[in-house]
Amino acid sequence: MKCKKVVLLLWIWCVMFFLGSAFLFQEAWAENIKQMRNGKMVYLAKMGTLAPDGVGWAALIKELINPGILKVTNGEVILDWYYGGTMGDDLDILAKMRNGQLQGGGFSGWGVVMACPEMAIMELPFLFDNYDEVEYVYSKLRPRINKWYEKRGYHIIVLAEQDFDQLYSTKHALKTPEDFKNSRILTWYGPLEERTLKAMNASPVPIRVPEVAASIRTGVCDAFVSPAIWAVGTQMYTVMKHINPLRIRYSPAAGVVTLRAWNQIPKEYRDAIDNFGASIELEFRQKVRASNEKCIKAMIKYGMVEDKMTTAQIDVFKNRLMPVWDEFAGKYYSKAELEEVKGYLAEFRSKYKK
Repeated sequence: MKCKKVVLLLWIWCVMFFLGSAFLFQEAWAENIKQMRNGKMVYLAKMGTLAPDGVGWAALIKELINPGILKVTNGEVILDWYYGGTMGDDLDILAKMRNGQLQGGGFSGWGVVMACPEMAIMELPFLFDNYDEVEYVYSKLRPRINKWYEKRGYHIIVLAEQDFDQLYSTKHALKTPEDFKNSRILTWYGPLEERTLKAMNASPVPIRVPEVAASIRTGVCDAFVSPAIWAVGTQMYTVMKHINPLRIRYSPAAGVVTLRAWNQIPKEYRDAIDNFGASIELEFRQKVRASNEKCIKAMIKYGMVEDKMTTAQIDVFKNRLMPVWDEFAGKYYSKAELEEVKGYLAEFRSKYKK
Protein backbone atom coordinates (compact mmCIF):
# COMPACT_ATOMS: atom_id res chain seq x y z
CA MET A 1 0.00 0.00 0.00
CA LYS A 2 2.80 2.39 0.95
CA CYS A 3 4.56 1.62 -2.31
CA LYS A 4 1.38 2.42 -4.26
CA LYS A 5 1.08 5.78 -2.48
CA VAL A 6 4.69 6.64 -3.36
CA VAL A 7 4.08 5.72 -7.01
CA LEU A 8 0.89 7.81 -7.05
CA LEU A 9 2.69 10.82 -5.53
CA LEU A 10 5.51 10.47 -8.06
CA TRP A 11 2.97 10.27 -10.90
CA ILE A 12 1.16 13.42 -9.65
CA TRP A 13 4.50 15.22 -9.31
CA CYS A 14 5.50 14.27 -12.85
CA VAL A 15 2.18 15.48 -14.26
CA MET A 16 2.48 18.79 -12.42
CA PHE A 17 6.09 19.17 -13.53
CA PHE A 18 5.30 18.65 -17.21
CA LEU A 19 2.21 20.84 -17.07
CA GLY A 20 4.25 23.52 -15.39
CA SER A 21 7.05 23.15 -17.95
CA ALA A 22 4.55 23.41 -20.80
CA PHE A 23 3.04 26.52 -19.22
CA LEU A 24 6.46 28.11 -18.79
CA PHE A 25 7.38 27.21 -22.37
CA GLN A 26 4.19 28.82 -23.68
CA GLU A 27 4.82 31.90 -21.56
CA ALA A 28 8.40 32.12 -22.82
CA TRP A 29 7.19 31.67 -26.37
CA ALA A 30 4.47 34.30 -25.85
CA GLU A 31 7.07 36.79 -24.64
CA ASN A 32 9.18 36.03 -27.70
CA ILE A 33 6.90 37.85 -30.14
CA LYS A 34 6.77 41.02 -28.05
CA GLN A 35 10.23 42.54 -28.02
CA MET A 36 12.06 45.78 -27.50
CA ARG A 37 13.53 47.07 -30.74
CA ASN A 38 15.26 50.44 -31.07
CA GLY A 39 13.81 51.50 -27.74
CA LYS A 40 10.24 50.65 -28.77
CA MET A 41 8.07 47.69 -27.80
CA VAL A 42 6.98 45.83 -30.95
CA TYR A 43 5.39 42.55 -32.02
CA LEU A 44 8.08 40.73 -34.03
CA ALA A 45 7.13 37.71 -36.15
CA LYS A 46 10.00 35.72 -37.69
CA MET A 47 9.04 34.51 -41.16
CA GLY A 48 10.73 31.96 -43.45
CA THR A 49 10.36 31.62 -47.21
CA LEU A 50 11.91 29.92 -50.21
CA ALA A 51 11.60 33.13 -52.24
CA PRO A 52 15.07 34.34 -53.31
CA ASP A 53 15.90 37.74 -51.81
CA GLY A 54 15.30 40.67 -54.17
CA VAL A 55 13.40 38.69 -56.82
CA GLY A 56 9.69 38.22 -57.49
CA TRP A 57 7.73 37.50 -54.30
CA ALA A 58 10.56 38.63 -52.02
CA ALA A 59 10.73 41.97 -53.81
CA LEU A 60 6.96 42.38 -53.42
CA ILE A 61 7.15 41.51 -49.74
CA LYS A 62 9.65 44.32 -49.26
CA GLU A 63 7.82 46.72 -51.56
CA LEU A 64 4.22 46.06 -50.58
CA ILE A 65 3.68 43.87 -47.52
CA ASN A 66 6.23 44.99 -44.95
CA PRO A 67 5.74 48.77 -45.37
CA GLY A 68 1.95 48.37 -45.44
CA ILE A 69 1.82 46.41 -42.21
CA LEU A 70 4.20 48.82 -40.51
CA LYS A 71 2.00 51.72 -41.58
CA VAL A 72 -1.34 50.32 -40.41
CA THR A 73 0.10 49.20 -37.05
CA ASN A 74 2.05 52.40 -36.32
CA GLY A 75 5.29 50.46 -36.68
CA GLU A 76 4.41 48.06 -33.89
CA VAL A 77 4.02 44.84 -35.94
CA ILE A 78 7.14 43.74 -37.80
CA LEU A 79 7.57 40.77 -40.12
CA ASP A 80 11.22 39.74 -40.01
CA TRP A 81 11.89 37.64 -43.12
CA TYR A 82 14.48 34.94 -43.80
CA TYR A 83 14.65 34.60 -47.60
CA GLY A 84 15.99 32.07 -50.07
CA GLY A 85 15.38 28.91 -48.06
CA THR A 86 17.74 29.90 -45.23
CA MET A 87 15.17 28.38 -42.86
CA GLY A 88 14.76 25.31 -45.08
CA ASP A 89 11.99 24.41 -47.48
CA ASP A 90 8.25 24.71 -46.81
CA LEU A 91 8.23 21.50 -44.77
CA ASP A 92 11.05 22.78 -42.55
CA ILE A 93 9.40 26.18 -42.13
CA LEU A 94 6.12 24.60 -41.01
CA ALA A 95 8.00 22.44 -38.51
CA LYS A 96 9.75 25.53 -37.11
CA MET A 97 6.41 27.31 -36.85
CA ARG A 98 5.03 24.42 -34.83
CA ASN A 99 7.91 24.53 -32.34
CA GLY A 100 7.89 28.33 -32.08
CA GLN A 101 11.25 28.92 -33.77
CA LEU A 102 9.36 30.80 -36.50
CA GLN A 103 5.98 32.52 -36.27
CA GLY A 104 5.12 32.41 -39.94
CA GLY A 105 6.16 31.87 -43.53
CA GLY A 106 5.65 32.75 -47.15
CA PHE A 107 4.64 29.48 -48.80
CA SER A 108 4.79 28.04 -52.29
CA GLY A 109 1.94 26.08 -53.83
CA TRP A 110 3.01 22.87 -52.07
CA GLY A 111 3.55 24.71 -48.80
CA VAL A 112 0.00 26.07 -48.75
CA VAL A 113 -1.32 22.53 -49.23
CA MET A 114 0.88 21.12 -46.46
CA ALA A 115 -0.54 23.79 -44.16
CA CYS A 116 -4.09 23.47 -45.47
CA PRO A 117 -4.85 20.36 -47.61
CA GLU A 118 -8.10 21.78 -49.02
CA MET A 119 -6.03 24.29 -51.04
CA ALA A 120 -5.10 21.42 -53.38
CA ILE A 121 -8.44 22.05 -55.05
CA MET A 122 -6.99 25.25 -56.57
CA GLU A 123 -4.02 23.32 -58.00
CA LEU A 124 -5.77 20.64 -60.01
CA PRO A 125 -4.26 20.19 -63.48
CA PHE A 126 -6.09 22.12 -66.20
CA LEU A 127 -8.73 23.35 -63.76
CA PHE A 128 -8.38 26.99 -64.80
CA ASP A 129 -8.01 28.50 -68.26
CA ASN A 130 -7.14 32.05 -67.22
CA TYR A 131 -6.78 34.57 -64.38
CA ASP A 132 -10.39 35.74 -64.54
CA GLU A 133 -11.54 32.23 -63.65
CA VAL A 134 -9.08 32.10 -60.76
CA GLU A 135 -10.29 35.40 -59.36
CA TYR A 136 -13.95 34.41 -59.73
CA VAL A 137 -13.42 31.23 -57.71
CA TYR A 138 -11.42 33.18 -55.11
CA SER A 139 -14.32 35.64 -54.81
CA LYS A 140 -16.54 32.70 -53.84
CA LEU A 141 -14.12 30.75 -51.64
CA ARG A 142 -12.02 33.43 -49.95
CA PRO A 143 -13.89 33.49 -46.57
CA ARG A 144 -13.88 29.69 -46.50
CA ILE A 145 -10.13 29.60 -47.15
CA ASN A 146 -9.61 31.63 -43.97
CA LYS A 147 -11.63 29.06 -42.02
CA TRP A 148 -9.70 26.15 -43.54
CA TYR A 149 -6.45 27.66 -42.30
CA GLU A 150 -7.73 28.66 -38.89
CA LYS A 151 -9.01 25.13 -38.33
CA ARG A 152 -5.37 24.06 -38.55
CA GLY A 153 -3.95 26.80 -36.36
CA TYR A 154 -2.92 29.38 -38.96
CA HIS A 155 -3.98 32.84 -40.07
CA ILE A 156 -3.52 34.17 -43.61
CA ILE A 157 -1.88 37.58 -43.91
CA VAL A 158 -1.99 37.65 -47.73
CA LEU A 159 -3.30 35.09 -50.21
CA ALA A 160 -0.85 35.43 -53.08
CA GLU A 161 0.17 33.07 -55.89
CA GLN A 162 2.99 31.43 -57.81
CA ASP A 163 0.99 32.01 -61.00
CA PHE A 164 0.44 29.34 -63.64
CA ASP A 165 3.52 27.11 -63.72
CA GLN A 166 5.49 26.16 -66.81
CA LEU A 167 7.47 23.11 -67.94
CA TYR A 168 11.27 23.37 -68.27
CA SER A 169 13.72 20.90 -69.82
CA THR A 170 17.48 20.69 -70.41
CA LYS A 171 17.15 18.10 -73.20
CA HIS A 172 14.20 18.49 -75.52
CA ALA A 173 10.67 19.78 -75.86
CA LEU A 174 8.00 18.34 -73.55
CA LYS A 175 4.97 18.18 -75.80
CA THR A 176 3.94 14.52 -76.14
CA PRO A 177 3.58 11.48 -73.85
CA GLU A 178 6.72 10.08 -75.49
CA ASP A 179 8.66 13.25 -74.59
CA PHE A 180 7.65 12.83 -70.95
CA LYS A 181 8.56 9.14 -70.99
CA ASN A 182 12.07 10.00 -72.13
CA SER A 183 12.67 12.68 -69.48
CA ARG A 184 13.65 12.51 -65.82
CA ILE A 185 11.29 15.07 -64.30
CA LEU A 186 11.89 16.02 -60.71
CA THR A 187 8.99 16.49 -58.32
CA TRP A 188 9.01 18.34 -55.00
CA TYR A 189 5.40 19.52 -54.99
CA GLY A 190 3.74 16.55 -53.31
CA PRO A 191 1.45 13.66 -54.31
CA LEU A 192 -0.77 15.71 -56.63
CA GLU A 193 2.17 16.78 -58.80
CA GLU A 194 3.61 13.26 -58.76
CA ARG A 195 0.29 11.77 -59.88
CA THR A 196 -0.07 14.46 -62.54
CA LEU A 197 3.35 13.69 -64.02
CA LYS A 198 2.66 9.95 -64.02
CA ALA A 199 -0.59 10.58 -65.89
CA MET A 200 1.48 12.49 -68.47
CA ASN A 201 3.61 9.34 -68.96
CA ALA A 202 6.56 10.52 -66.86
CA SER A 203 8.48 8.70 -64.14
CA PRO A 204 8.91 11.54 -61.63
CA VAL A 205 11.96 11.69 -59.35
CA PRO A 206 11.15 13.03 -55.84
CA ILE A 207 13.64 15.73 -54.76
CA ARG A 208 13.62 18.11 -51.78
CA VAL A 209 13.79 21.78 -52.82
CA PRO A 210 17.34 22.45 -51.50
CA GLU A 211 18.62 19.69 -53.83
CA VAL A 212 16.68 20.79 -56.93
CA ALA A 213 19.40 22.96 -58.51
CA ALA A 214 22.15 20.40 -57.90
CA SER A 215 19.97 17.59 -59.27
CA ILE A 216 19.46 19.47 -62.52
CA ARG A 217 23.06 20.61 -62.88
CA THR A 218 24.45 17.12 -62.27
CA GLY A 219 21.97 15.41 -64.58
CA VAL A 220 20.07 13.45 -61.92
CA CYS A 221 16.97 15.12 -63.39
CA ASP A 222 16.55 17.04 -66.62
CA ALA A 223 13.14 18.73 -66.30
CA PHE A 224 10.83 20.37 -63.77
CA VAL A 225 7.60 22.32 -63.32
CA SER A 226 7.85 25.81 -61.78
CA PRO A 227 6.89 29.47 -62.12
CA ALA A 228 9.16 31.64 -64.26
CA ILE A 229 10.15 33.81 -61.28
CA TRP A 230 11.69 30.79 -59.58
CA ALA A 231 13.56 29.70 -62.72
CA VAL A 232 15.08 33.18 -62.96
CA GLY A 233 15.62 33.78 -59.25
CA THR A 234 17.55 30.51 -58.84
CA GLN A 235 19.38 31.03 -62.17
CA MET A 236 18.11 27.68 -63.44
CA TYR A 237 17.42 29.41 -66.76
CA THR A 238 21.16 29.22 -67.45
CA VAL A 239 21.01 25.41 -67.79
CA MET A 240 17.47 24.88 -69.12
CA LYS A 241 17.12 24.73 -72.91
CA HIS A 242 13.35 24.51 -73.36
CA ILE A 243 10.27 26.14 -71.85
CA ASN A 244 6.73 24.97 -72.49
CA PRO A 245 4.32 27.78 -71.44
CA LEU A 246 1.44 25.32 -71.07
CA ARG A 247 -0.78 26.37 -68.16
CA ILE A 248 -0.66 22.93 -66.63
CA ARG A 249 -1.74 24.13 -63.19
CA TYR A 250 -2.42 27.24 -61.17
CA SER A 251 -0.42 27.55 -57.95
CA PRO A 252 -1.52 29.70 -55.03
CA ALA A 253 0.94 31.03 -52.46
CA ALA A 254 0.36 32.65 -49.09
CA GLY A 255 1.85 34.60 -46.23
CA VAL A 256 0.75 32.80 -43.06
CA VAL A 257 1.32 33.12 -39.31
CA THR A 258 0.41 30.78 -36.49
CA LEU A 259 -2.72 31.59 -34.53
CA ARG A 260 -0.55 31.56 -31.40
CA ALA A 261 1.42 34.51 -32.75
CA TRP A 262 -1.59 36.19 -34.34
CA ASN A 263 -3.61 36.19 -31.13
CA GLN A 264 -0.85 37.99 -29.24
CA ILE A 265 -1.21 41.05 -31.48
CA PRO A 266 -3.74 43.64 -30.22
CA LYS A 267 -7.13 43.25 -31.90
CA GLU A 268 -7.06 46.74 -33.41
CA TYR A 269 -3.86 45.81 -35.23
CA ARG A 270 -5.19 42.40 -36.27
CA ASP A 271 -8.19 44.10 -37.85
CA ALA A 272 -5.96 46.68 -39.52
CA ILE A 273 -3.70 43.95 -40.97
CA ASP A 274 -6.70 41.97 -42.24
CA ASN A 275 -8.14 45.06 -43.94
CA PHE A 276 -4.76 45.90 -45.44
CA GLY A 277 -4.24 42.34 -46.70
CA ALA A 278 -7.67 42.26 -48.33
CA SER A 279 -6.96 45.59 -50.02
CA ILE A 280 -3.71 44.49 -51.70
CA GLU A 281 -4.17 40.76 -52.42
CA LEU A 282 -5.31 41.27 -56.02
CA GLU A 283 -2.57 43.82 -56.64
CA PHE A 284 0.01 41.40 -55.24
CA ARG A 285 -1.19 38.61 -57.54
CA GLN A 286 -1.24 40.92 -60.56
CA LYS A 287 2.32 42.03 -59.86
CA VAL A 288 3.42 38.39 -59.60
CA ARG A 289 1.83 37.70 -62.98
CA ALA A 290 3.58 40.68 -64.54
CA SER A 291 6.92 39.53 -63.08
CA ASN A 292 6.44 36.00 -64.40
CA GLU A 293 5.59 37.29 -67.87
CA LYS A 294 8.67 39.49 -67.82
CA CYS A 295 10.81 36.53 -66.73
CA ILE A 296 9.45 34.30 -69.51
CA LYS A 297 10.29 36.91 -72.14
CA ALA A 298 13.74 37.41 -70.66
CA MET A 299 14.49 33.66 -70.71
CA ILE A 300 13.39 33.33 -74.34
CA LYS A 301 15.53 36.34 -75.24
CA TYR A 302 18.42 34.68 -73.39
CA GLY A 303 18.09 31.71 -75.75
CA MET A 304 15.60 29.29 -74.22
CA VAL A 305 13.39 27.64 -76.87
CA GLU A 306 9.65 28.21 -76.40
CA ASP A 307 7.74 25.02 -77.23
CA LYS A 308 4.07 25.78 -77.74
CA MET A 309 1.62 22.91 -77.98
CA THR A 310 -1.23 22.49 -80.45
CA THR A 311 -4.82 22.20 -79.22
CA ALA A 312 -4.77 18.51 -80.15
CA GLN A 313 -1.62 17.92 -78.08
CA ILE A 314 -3.13 19.71 -75.09
CA ASP A 315 -6.33 17.69 -75.38
CA VAL A 316 -4.33 14.45 -75.09
CA PHE A 317 -3.10 15.51 -71.66
CA LYS A 318 -6.43 16.99 -70.55
CA ASN A 319 -8.07 13.61 -71.18
CA ARG A 320 -5.36 11.89 -69.14
CA LEU A 321 -5.49 14.37 -66.26
CA MET A 322 -9.16 15.12 -65.70
CA PRO A 323 -9.69 11.85 -63.74
CA VAL A 324 -7.04 13.01 -61.25
CA TRP A 325 -9.55 15.56 -59.89
CA ASP A 326 -11.82 12.80 -58.61
CA GLU A 327 -8.92 10.65 -57.41
CA PHE A 328 -7.93 13.30 -54.86
CA ALA A 329 -11.46 14.05 -53.67
CA GLY A 330 -11.66 12.78 -50.11
CA LYS A 331 -7.87 12.94 -49.66
CA TYR A 332 -7.42 16.71 -49.63
CA TYR A 333 -10.80 18.26 -50.42
CA SER A 334 -14.26 16.76 -50.36
CA LYS A 335 -16.24 15.59 -53.37
CA ALA A 336 -18.82 18.28 -52.54
CA GLU A 337 -16.13 20.99 -52.58
CA LEU A 338 -14.88 19.77 -55.95
CA GLU A 339 -18.39 19.88 -57.39
CA GLU A 340 -18.84 23.34 -55.90
CA VAL A 341 -15.72 24.69 -57.61
CA LYS A 342 -16.68 23.04 -60.90
CA GLY A 343 -20.07 24.71 -60.53
CA TYR A 344 -18.48 28.15 -60.05
CA LEU A 345 -16.38 27.64 -63.17
CA ALA A 346 -19.40 26.55 -65.20
CA GLU A 347 -21.28 29.58 -63.89
CA PHE A 348 -18.45 31.94 -64.84
CA ARG A 349 -17.97 30.43 -68.28
CA SER A 350 -21.68 30.60 -69.09
CA LYS A 351 -21.78 34.29 -68.11
CA TYR A 352 -18.57 35.58 -69.63
CA LYS A 353 -17.61 33.27 -72.48
CA LYS A 354 -20.54 33.71 -74.84
